[in-house]
Amino acid sequence: MNIDSHVHLVDEGWIHDSFLFGIARVAATGAGKVSGEPADPLALLAPMKTRLFDSTGNKLIATMDAAGVDRSCIFALDYGLATGEPGVPMAEQNKAVAAAVKRFPDRLTGFFTIDPRRKEATELFARAVEDWGLKGLKLHPAAGFFPYDQIVYPLYEKCVEYKVPVLIHTGGQPGPLKSRFARPVYVDDVAGDFPSLPIIMAHCGHDWWEEALMVCNVKPNCNVDISGLQRKYLSDPTSFYGMLRKIVDHIGPWRVFFGTDGPYLNGVCPVDKWIKALRGPDTHDFSFTQEEVDIIMGRAFARLLS
Repeated sequence: MNIDSHVHLVDEGWIHDSFLFGIARVAATGAGKVSGEPADPLALLAPMKTRLFDSTGNKLIATMDAAGVDRSCIFALDYGLATGEPGVPMAEQNKAVAAAVKRFPDRLTGFFTIDPRRKEATELFARAVEDWGLKGLKLHPAAGFFPYDQIVYPLYEKCVEYKVPVLIHTGGQPGPLKSRFARPVYVDDVAGDFPSLPIIMAHCGHDWWEEALMVCNVKPNCNVDISGLQRKYLSDPTSFYGMLRKIVDHIGPWRVFFGTDGPYLNGVCPVDKWIKALRGPDTHDFSFTQEEVDIIMGRAFARLLS
């Protein structure tokens, strides 16, 4: 069983172009790091949109089928207060996520997403769980708030009431988002104040992974997903597997969830290649038991949502 715990649904008007341009700048700079002459990021925008946009989930299901993914957890993104407002309101984006789940109930699970500074945040979250069937909350602090800000606490209280998890982005982000809001240590207050709330630190903090592990070591309600770490794997597989081995040794496989951060990272590392990297590590320096792999690749996230 392969469950992708971290997938974005996105379409025209869902994300302001300033964020997409930020991604394009990172890609262009990376492509030119050897020559010192980056590509034109504007030239990357149109093909990027063609690859990313999929509000119905049809493209996602095709990707899942091709790669052998049984189920994916999907959600939108709310960057509007940092990037400029998207053309499609967040309520409509979340409804589209719920509609995709209803279209493919055996393949998709949906989380609600919103910036907690929006006045309607808590009310919309309640509707999303009670009426739209969404099963968790996704927050993105890099839009300009800390996870421990009191304005977020009513959403955490709702999560506890509904017995659903919260997925919190941790790690760096392209401009105009601000990485400083997304350090894993800032999740520690939340985990301490809400010890019964299952928390997932997305991307295991990226390059702050040791900080994420530190939080998990002292807060048993914290988990990590390994979505977005494809670049680390591709650039240095031994380092990636060593990191993963250390995480599993410290907190066990049941608190580590497979994810892709698709569709954004699928162009960097196709989903089937990412699955193969985890189900058949190409290094002899670190080993994982079949049970550990099976737990990380799906059993752990399935149990969290059960």
